[in-house]
Amino acid sequence: MSSAELVPTFTTAVNTWQCDENDHLNVQFYTEFGHEASAHLLNRLGFGPRAQAEEEAIVRTAFDHIRYLREFRVIDTVEVRSAPVEISDRAMVVYHEVRNPSDGTVACTIRRRLASDKPWPAAMRARAENAKVALPATAQPRSVGTLALPELTLGEAGRTGLIDVGRTVVKPAECDERGEFLPRHHFGRYSDGAPWLWNHLGFDRVAMQARGEGSVVVEMLNHHRRPLKAGDLIVVMSGLAEFSDKVLKFTHFLFDAESGRLAACAEAVGMKFDQKIRKIMTFSADDQARLAARKLRF
Repeated sequence: MSSAELVPTFTTAVNTWQCDENDHLNVQFYTEFGHEASAHLLNRLGFGPRAQAEEEAIVRTAFDHIRYLREFRVIDTVEVRSAPVEISDRAMVVYHEVRNPSDGTVACTIRRRLASDKPWPAAMRARAENAKVALPATAQPRSVGTLALPELTLGEAGRTGLIDVGRTVVKPAECDERGEFLPRHHFGRYSDGAPWLWNHLGFDRVAMQARGEGSVVVEMLNHHRRPLKAGDLIVVMSGLAEFSDKVLKFTHFLFDAESGRLAACAEAVGMKFDQKIRKIMTFSADDQARLAARKLRF
């Protein structure tokens, strides 16, 4: 692996079943692309699944920061290129550049922090140091990372103004080879709860859809707190942290319903979207007054 270059780590094409009501790739699948690309990058660095098993090491995701720059539509081809950007004794930040190879555009950037329960092997760390690249400006946080998300319990969440947007069960098919809930499905649960949150904020999603209005997420930062396993019960609580005339900043808290403990929390930057002309919409004065009344109280 040569120094200071992005290397191919994942390729696929967009399927109809991966697209949402806006006719573009749903946010959860970008996370899946980054997850699989991370595995291939670790392998290129000499620390693939078999090497991890030999070391009896467990590598988990600590956070995913994603910026959604351009849409993917059905049949679009997808290519991910990756490299490390930071490495320490037991952690590594990697950069994934998600491209549409048909026109060469960057559709998404993913900055992911990986954490190992044991120190990285010396040879692997040396390869990672040699392969490091600078994080591009387009991948730097723009509107997330500024909120001090509290370590809430499920019992405390309602007092902040967070609302229940999802109650589900972790399924075996949603878990990795260790039986732990995959990062993709964190994003999927947040996305599935979005209509509940928009309705709570006074935007009737059925009426919006009839008018050709949708919603779009342009940036998200998800922090993994504790792993979930197949069979665990999930509650997602969400709310509005900040807003402007065009931008909403949501927070999502994903809880283990049985213990009440926090499993993950996220910031997401969203907007109203005109599906006909593919443009961001402005919130009216009435919209903004209603949003102000529904802001969270951390």
